[in-house]
Amino acid sequence: MRKINRILLSAVMASMMPLTCLAVKADRDENAAFEEFMDSEFKEAMESDYLTLHFTVKDYSGMDIDKPELIVGEQSWESYEEAYQEAVDTIEEMKTFDRSKLSEENQINYDVYLFYLERYKELNHMPLFDFAFEPNGVLDNLTVNFTEFIFYREEDINDYLEVLSTVDDYIYECLEVTQKQASEGYFLCDQALDETLDTIDKFVAKTDDNELIIIFDKNMDAMESLSDAERQEYKDRNREIVLNEYIPAYKKAGEELEKLRGSRKGGDAVYDLPGGKEYYESLLKLKTSTNASAQEIFDLGNQYMQSMMSEYFFSMYGNGSFDETRPEEDAESVLHYLQDHLDDFPEGPKVQFVASYLDPSVASPSIVAYYMTPPIDDVTDNVIRINGDLVGDTNELFTTLAHEGFPGHCYQITWFFDKNPHPLRSVVSNQGYTEGWAMYVQDYAWRLSGLSEGSANLQRLDQNVNYLLNAQCDIAVNGLGYSRDKLAEYLTGLGLDASFSDSMYDYVVANPAMITPYGIGLLQFLKLKDLAQNSLGDDFNLKDFHEVLLRGGDRPFDMVEADVRRYIENNGAVPQENKQDNIPPLPIVDPSTPETGNKYLIPIICGIVCLLGIVGAWLWRRHIRRKNVFGDEA
Repeated sequence: MRKINRILLSAVMASMMPLTCLAVKADRDENAAFEEFMDSEFKEAMESDYLTLHFTVKDYSGMDIDKPELIVGEQSWESYEEAYQEAVDTIEEMKTFDRSKLSEENQINYDVYLFYLERYKELNHMPLFDFAFEPNGVLDNLTVNFTEFIFYREEDINDYLEVLSTVDDYIYECLEVTQKQASEGYFLCDQALDETLDTIDKFVAKTDDNELIIIFDKNMDAMESLSDAERQEYKDRNREIVLNEYIPAYKKAGEELEKLRGSRKGGDAVYDLPGGKEYYESLLKLKTSTNASAQEIFDLGNQYMQSMMSEYFFSMYGNGSFDETRPEEDAESVLHYLQDHLDDFPEGPKVQFVASYLDPSVASPSIVAYYMTPPIDDVTDNVIRINGDLVGDTNELFTTLAHEGFPGHCYQITWFFDKNPHPLRSVVSNQGYTEGWAMYVQDYAWRLSGLSEGSANLQRLDQNVNYLLNAQCDIAVNGLGYSRDKLAEYLTGLGLDASFSDSMYDYVVANPAMITPYGIGLLQFLKLKDLAQNSLGDDFNLKDFHEVLLRGGDRPFDMVEADVRRYIENNGAVPQENKQDNIPPLPIVDPSTPETGNKYLIPIICGIVCLLGIVGAWLWRRHIRRKNVFGDEA
């Protein structure tokens, strides 16, 4: 939908260009015509939104891009229908190209872009569900964009201040759309509203010491080209906007949202709202980078849950321990260590990075860390931010930095950008792939942790089970309509203690589909690795396999799987289906049946596991990469 990712929706809006003679020139060079189309789409995307441009391209003038209007964005009820129609028109334009005549690279670009357009066409057709003020929504994204804004030149300072001064108008436009939704019975559930209001309260509590003032002042002090008088003038302008426009707009949003409490007509889950099942299906496809239905994903997840939890149990009775931890180390030292241990991955560009901790006033209570995607024309300098309140120990810091840094987001994104893909690929994000990759290499990183094999494996499994279980509960509640009682039965059927089912339920209804890119993305990559290993046996090479995963960039999993199958066949083997595919789903146990405890071995095993590690499973944490004001997912 429009606010999910401004970069993406700007690309949709590029379809406003007329459907010209491209379709009627039989003798045209198909690749040249398609690349011209992609050039136009990218240029329109950059010229439609200033923050999108600033975070995507460092030297936009060198790419013949005109600076867009200096506003943070626009939001209206009519814009959804416009975005929907523009997506329809762009899809029709893409159909004028003969895909079979495109190069292999352009076929990938074609399929990736078409998948994105189809998803956003569906979502823009359901604006009642697009809650701007959901947790980790527009308010959090605005703060991230302005605190992470980079000043390359003095012109950027004036641009920044001009855009900052439009935040209040944008928030009021979002409130108007929200009020329209609420009048139709579509609004945040109380759990989500409370989380958003807490975020607002934490942010507005700081005035003179607000991070938007402190960080801006530091940036001005670092601008050597400015005189002392010029620095002070800019600081004063920024302070005036933050104190008299920005913070009051946040306060106003909080007041108006509280007035709408109780407007939701239906249950707390997405499924409970009219049209909710259909909406969640579309959202889940976007979030997990698949075309599978909620039921199909849920069934696959259950198969892997059985295998993971059985392995988890046996690991616990080995020589593993949750008490074994890495020595204390600062974040950048950990990143350097990980960067030096990429033997199982194809070589990427040499990059630099800065890792630092967020001030609590601008740190989301559910985001452990985030990685700022660099401009496509300069991938050298990279930034990772950490929420210190949510990093519990040195083990968690290590895996968090593997997720955000190496071989996670920083490595994957800069590796792909270094291959000079078409710039349009920077516009289209497949979050299931990007977060799935980061989870997959987070799983891999435990072997580099320095812990004993037993402890590393136990903690690796604990991490994986937690993310997958959370994703499964999200799909069960928001996609399949599980009530609180049925969710408790589901957890009991897995052998878990159902006492935390209410907390789990509250979390997933407040953050629908948020965790699915992580849990289901991880699942998809593990499935592909199983497929390759089962098929190639002793000929399986992990580094070669990783290059297959990376080569096409972030893309839907149907495309990734097709690439893996070709890789297997090119190595003289026949793809052998995953061992998981023939495992029946875990039984859903009726807790009222007395003999249940004696009937199912796996649920009993998992119950023990629960007491030792998963009892806190509802405290999920997300590593969300941020790129622009409308999110990414970055």
